[in-house]
Amino acid sequence: MQSMTVKPMWDGFGVEITGIDLSKPDTETQDKVVELFHLHGAVVVRDQNLNPEQQMAFTERFGEPETNTRLEYTYPGEPRIYVISNKKVGGKDIGDYQAGLGWHTDSSYLEKPAMCTMLHALEVPAEGSDTLLADLCAAYRALPEETQSKIDNLKIHHSYQALMDMKGVTLSDKQKAELPDVVHPMVRTHPADGRKALWVSTGTTRGVIGMENPEGLELIQKMVTHATSEPFVHAHKWRKGDVLIWDNRCTLHRGTPFDVSKYVRLVHRSWVKGDRPV
Repeated sequence: MQSMTVKPMWDGFGVEITGIDLSKPDTETQDKVVELFHLHGAVVVRDQNLNPEQQMAFTERFGEPETNTRLEYTYPGEPRIYVISNKKVGGKDIGDYQAGLGWHTDSSYLEKPAMCTMLHALEVPAEGSDTLLADLCAAYRALPEETQSKIDNLKIHHSYQALMDMKGVTLSDKQKAELPDVVHPMVRTHPADGRKALWVSTGTTRGVIGMENPEGLELIQKMVTHATSEPFVHAHKWRKGDVLIWDNRCTLHRGTPFDVSKYVRLVHRSWVKGDRPV
């Protein structure tokens, strides 16, 4: 195994790894990164230069890669990699530069949402484009016991169509059939060690099962506001070559804007399939 240096990124959440090269087919080193990921909510590996094949090989150490529903911004020849970029080639956008600007957890509209998200930064703006991560376990622990008891058994109605409606995208009948609405718990238990997370999101939510709207949507928004308040949010400031992996089972995330007329951002994203939330 390669010699790695591991240090905390933030107080009680996330670790930074240096001194390794993920492009090497070293499964022992890569599996150690996976182990750290399951325990710490997020991992950043510095100074990497991965081509799409190498990124997918590393992604597969976490589990089975997830596919993308919007193929127009996937990497040519590798539809499992989604390109996040404002870069143009031949006058055409090569990526989706607006991806991930609102607080959310990835693919919560699926019966089995993505376990983790991996971003590999190839070009980074000098300012802006930070990734914010909210620690949903810390947010749950900070709730009063009375509130915890109230929400422990609540379930949220998630909808891919709601997300696409918000983006102004019209779904075909085939897409609607392939991505039906789902129901997930508001409080999710992490399989690694049983820790609880306040598993809320925005964009995909239609309400709380058994609650009339607007009461249900207001409760979701109240919990999102709590989870994304200052004590629980950590900002990752990108460096070129960073590989950031976060755990969708216990975090919310969002990107921050940058000056697209002045800077270029180019990021390759891959996902790993998860389990049904419990």
